[in-house]
Amino acid sequence: MCCTLNQRTKRLNHDELSNNELNKSIGNIDPETVARWLESSGNYKVLRRIQMRDTFAGQINSPVKVLVVDTETTGLDFATCEVIEVGAVLIEVDQDTGAIGAVLGTYGGLEEPKVPITPENSAIHGITNEMVKGQRFDEAALKTLCDEAALFVAHNAAFDKPFMLRRFPWLEKSIWACTFRELPWTQENYSGRKLEYLLSDCGYFHGAHRAVEDCNALVHVLAQPLKTSQRMPFQVLFDSANESIYQIAALKAPFEKKDFLKSKGFRWNADDRVWEFEAVGFSEGKEVIEWLREQVYCTTGKIMLGFRIQAGVDRYSGTALKQQFKEV
Repeated sequence: MCCTLNQRTKRLNHDELSNNELNKSIGNIDPETVARWLESSGNYKVLRRIQMRDTFAGQINSPVKVLVVDTETTGLDFATCEVIEVGAVLIEVDQDTGAIGAVLGTYGGLEEPKVPITPENSAIHGITNEMVKGQRFDEAALKTLCDEAALFVAHNAAFDKPFMLRRFPWLEKSIWACTFRELPWTQENYSGRKLEYLLSDCGYFHGAHRAVEDCNALVHVLAQPLKTSQRMPFQVLFDSANESIYQIAALKAPFEKKDFLKSKGFRWNADDRVWEFEAVGFSEGKEVIEWLREQVYCTTGKIMLGFRIQAGVDRYSGTALKQQFKEV
């Protein structure tokens, strides 16, 4: 259907009038009321920016102190690259229910590296050489928070812990859990394991990709029940933190199975030229072994695999443990 120029002009004037009226009255509208109204229609999903909070749940009956940690670095190799930002949020968690209570303390600091930050690296986290110039971590303030924590949590502990250990050797006895690896995000029907996906599924978004902001974002995610089971994330983490990590190497795996291995979560170890999988706990390790036997080696008999086992303080430490070979 076509319309005359006069009709289009009238429609435009009407739209402009509506927008002007809306602009005049928008200051009187509570944004949260609008957000809930949009959500109630079933046609919109509204994400709320995370806010700094002092508390999440009410009374905590069996409190344990947990430090949520995030780092920004000059690169990926903890042996050669440096930490340039540390974020840490100390929280109390109910050991029985997994509920998060009060936020007990926060640390955020920058440090100038020995080697300048590259433009490519700066593009990832937004930290420039000008921002870190002359900066040093307040190690005493950070250590005060760390000394109170019974458990350290990071969204990629295999990355963050080795960097933290190299910069702060006094963390050598710390026990870490990994929210990226140890929580069943896929089984719980989340969109993905990345923090941005988890936040979105929980109804939140956050701003700059910086250490303290990422810590606060992770705390908000961990404060909500898992989507399907309705268990609290810390109920899972407290159990898994006591489990050993089994690094399983698929020795002499057929080349044509490489995509199959990758889809399962195996990673290629270029140094040893082998596909490896990190299983958390004996049960997952056993499941992976049976999967390899049936789907990769296609046999009902025994198979030869390589194993590295990390337990306690060795978990996610980046320590190169001696590989053991075993027929299973």
